[in-house]
Amino acid sequence: MAQPKPFAGRIYHPAGEGVLHGPGCRAEVASLVARVGATRPFLVTTPSVVRAGLPGQLASLDVVGTFDGSREHTPAPVVLKGAEAAGAAQADCLVSLGGSSVVDLTKGIAMVLAEGDNLGQLRMRHEPGGGTHRPRLEGSKLPHIAVPTTLSGAEFTGAAGITDPEIGEKQLYSDPKLTPRWVVFDPELARHTPASLWAGTGMKLLADCLEVTCSRRGTPLTEACALGALRLLVDHLPPATADPDDLDARSYCQFAVTMALPQLAAVGVGLVAAFRHQLGGALGVPHGVASTIMLPHVLRWNLPVADEPLGRAATALGLDGPAALVDRLEALTDQLGLPRRLRDVDVAEKDLAMVATHALHDPSSTSNIRRPESVDQLEGLLAAAW
Repeated sequence: MAQPKPFAGRIYHPAGEGVLHGPGCRAEVASLVARVGATRPFLVTTPSVVRAGLPGQLASLDVVGTFDGSREHTPAPVVLKGAEAAGAAQADCLVSLGGSSVVDLTKGIAMVLAEGDNLGQLRMRHEPGGGTHRPRLEGSKLPHIAVPTTLSGAEFTGAAGITDPEIGEKQLYSDPKLTPRWVVFDPELARHTPASLWAGTGMKLLADCLEVTCSRRGTPLTEACALGALRLLVDHLPPATADPDDLDARSYCQFAVTMALPQLAAVGVGLVAAFRHQLGGALGVPHGVASTIMLPHVLRWNLPVADEPLGRAATALGLDGPAALVDRLEALTDQLGLPRRLRDVDVAEKDLAMVATHALHDPSSTSNIRRPESVDQLEGLLAAAW
């Protein structure tokens, strides 16, 4: 009889220094720049954030330049253009203001400035059955202060997704030194985030909570944080979406990010993440929407090996078992007004095989509790969601 494995392992702490949260905390961004020893901060943002006037709300922040060319899913040419602008400004610190694409763009800028512009040599590569290759990125990275306006959580990891537009694939890059040093969650800035984007990124975070709970590398710490964040989201995401001026609800949603995402960095995610990367990179589906649509189908597929952790997630929400949990998530999706089918977001049936192939080679698929073995399996999940 095989001996049970001992309770032993390793805990990875994120590379960041801290988090500020609460109304008005954006006023401290300038002091954080000084805290990290910088004097020439460079702002990275997106046109919609500029139109909303948010850069002007970062009180007393005197930047040496601004790059506002961020685009969804972080195309590689945009990363290279942003790095050129930050380098020309002689930036010694990067400040991101916006959602996950802005945060990943800022990580990409820091990576290119430190490692060079040959992205093909810097990316992670995964071959099913052959492991994952992670290049060593040795260069010192500019400090990054993240001011998120969505619930994506990209600001708590050293990973970045950058899309190769020529082949429609989102490729992953990873270095702990790319993790933002400080994260500033101000719900007053988040008031300007559209309801659909807030809800979608909240559901993406909810999916992360469940994938952390089901991780093969999970610990009592990662599960406790993920389930606590799950409860906050289920309670506060609907009112925060319905009323952007409900600052308490938006603050609790932001705090759920603070609870869950450092755990994700420690134990990984799974197939929901792999699908959203590739549905986004290839077809432009927002990560939150892709996560929302794929989550119930991945949970049902995982159930033969994930009954216990999903049962604990159901119990945390006062529900009777995994089936009730999936039903509750689908009802929440309807309550938030988010789509439940891929065809409703203009995904063509002919593209499912391509997305499945890219997802199987996505490094996130390796940490799914039920390891996928073939493109056909993943194409079947996509077909069920279509």
